[in-house]
Amino acid sequence: MEGASIHVQEEMLLAKQSRAEGNEGRARVCARRAAGTAAGQYLLGRGVGSTQDNAVQSLLALAGLDSLPERVQIAAGWLVERVDESSNLPPEVDLIQEAAIVIRFVESASDS
Repeated sequence: MEGASIHVQEEMLLAKQSRAEGNEGRARVCARRAAGTAAGQYLLGRGVGSTQDNAVQSLLALAGLDSLPERVQIAAGWLVERVDESSNLPPEVDLIQEAAIVIRFVESASDS
């Protein structure tokens, strides 16, 4: 689990760095990978996921859990949302913030 946590932190750092460099596409990818890794570890810890699941599969599975707080389900849903023809999401959606919501939930669930 500790290795996954380090990977999550590295991906979030890369997401923020990519955004600062003006590479929003890469920032979204890194945010998804960070949240997907966290989601995968959460699911594995509950006997729901598989080590073969990728970030998107883990996020879809997480979003489908009725036991999650609604805001976490929404965040996971945004993280798997497809971009439009111009490679954009709605302007109010910030995948780095959405990833942070998922990661905070997973970390708090791991602490309890």
